[in-house]
Amino acid sequence: MTQLAFSPSTRAFYDPASWPHDLPSDTVLISTGDHARLLGELSEGRVLDVDSEGYPLTTEPVGPDIEQMAQQARQRRDAGIAAVQWLIERHRSELSLQLSTTLTDEDYLLVHQYVQDLRDVPEQDSFPLTIEWPTLPAELLATGA
Repeated sequence: MTQLAFSPSTRAFYDPASWPHDLPSDTVLISTGDHARLLGELSEGRVLDVDSEGYPLTTEPVGPDIEQMAQQARQRRDAGIAAVQWLIERHRSELSLQLSTTLTDEDYLLVHQYVQDLRDVPEQDSFPLTIEWPTLPAELLATGA
């Protein structure tokens, strides 16, 4: 039976018969049947892992933990604020130059409320597991850049 070498340190499979270099010192031998099974499991979304003896196995992928979810949500929140900052700055510039404003006073307040709602996202009771993301009417963003 043909065997392949697996190295836990490189998490790579090697064919000892054709690999032209020295194999890593921590290799273990597995059957081509086990290799085919592992590849099938990997193609189904499982991830490669190693057991305590250095043999390859697959496991279910681990999702982000609570801290990672919170960090991702804060990054989304910060991006949302940055995406509308130009509206606020343009409105302030138009006022300071005594020009007619692109946004109405009501629209300007809507943008500020949206930014505040984004800032309040981490205060939601179910944060970061379930988040009710605030929305801004799309027509406000289409007022010209």
